[in-house]
Amino acid sequence: AELGFDGVDLAVREGAHVLPERVEDDLPKAYAAITKAGIAVPMITTNIADARHPATRRILQTASSLGIRLYRRPGEKWGNAKSPLQRTAELQPKLRELVALNKEYGIFAGIHNHSGFDLGATPWEVFEMAKSFDARWIGSNFDIAHATIEGGLGGWRSGFRLLASTSRIRMVSVKDFYWKRHANGKWTVRYCPLGEGMVDLPAFVRYLKQIQFAGPISLHMEYPSTGHSPEQQHQQLQIDMKRDLAVLRSAWAKAA
Repeated sequence: AELGFDGVDLAVREGAHVLPERVEDDLPKAYAAITKAGIAVPMITTNIADARHPATRRILQTASSLGIRLYRRPGEKWGNAKSPLQRTAELQPKLRELVALNKEYGIFAGIHNHSGFDLGATPWEVFEMAKSFDARWIGSNFDIAHATIEGGLGGWRSGFRLLASTSRIRMVSVKDFYWKRHANGKWTVRYCPLGEGMVDLPAFVRYLKQIQFAGPISLHMEYPSTGHSPEQQHQQLQIDMKRDLAVLRSAWAKAA
């Protein structure tokens, strides 16, 4: 709140501030502490993928009781499938059960597009997973950095338009990156401060404004913080957060 943020994207998953096995006790406590500070909890980040997992109903029921109507979930594993369409077809029964649970609790699942080798790495794959179901209960948590990694020029744009045209984008994640070439000739992704990498932030913000996006924008800082001690790293992290937030708000203000 002191840094100027409007809310918290609270992680409710293994190793996070709220552990799934303690969600009924700890999520209300975290929610109370955050809202007491004057900021909101519009969404939570989870590893929910299966309605039948013992923690799924407890997480959704507790979040819904607090008025949290959005949760981020990961993509899917490939299994033994040889194509995205084959795997998507195999997953339909499991997704149908999860959508039914979302409807029961009035909560939306945003599938996070995460670059790499799992199903859901591109926005098109997210669309294929969600397209058969009611857009009120499942869609996209659109990560512009991962979408740019997978489709740097036109791919992220067409993926965004596809999901937006079916009212699937209810949540957004923002960070920045660049490709680094190493001495062995291999290229890897390196995350960096917002506005210093390859994400076309002005264009992305314009796209959001064109669809009158009003959901949460979750700002991710995944690049290393300078400083040798934990205290120095913590101080630098706060500086990084404040700077990246200012860059994002400036881009939003400038976008037509």
